[in-house]
Amino acid sequence: MQRVGDETAGFSVDFPLTGGTLVTAWGFWSVEIAAVFSTSVGAACRGPQRRQSLMLDMRELKPMREQGQQAVRDLLRLLPSLGISRVSVLTTNPLTKLQLVRLATEMGAGNIEWISATNSLGRDA
Repeated sequence: MQRVGDETAGFSVDFPLTGGTLVTAWGFWSVEIAAVFSTSVGAACRGPQRRQSLMLDMRELKPMREQGQQAVRDLLRLLPSLGISRVSVLTTNPLTKLQLVRLATEMGAGNIEWISATNSLGRDA
């Protein structure tokens, strides 16, 4: 598992036994965290454990500043070249979800499944 940031803000990339690539994001991202998000996730999706599905667990992510939004745009732009055929986004914060939906719409990413959650049941989905 790769982890960027600390307990207050960051993201991790993991490859659960259930399949796919799991990206978990939390907190209010700094410019430094946002700057490495898309390249780190992209590299993991290209790596030896390459998978066709991507789960973005963003339940604990706070609404993002412009740098965080750009990082998500950059990742969404990369997805077709990574061979990702299925994307699921798990959210609880309505403002963060609105941001993510807007970014996905801007980038023409129509293959996203939006999952609203209020507890940790979806963490390893």
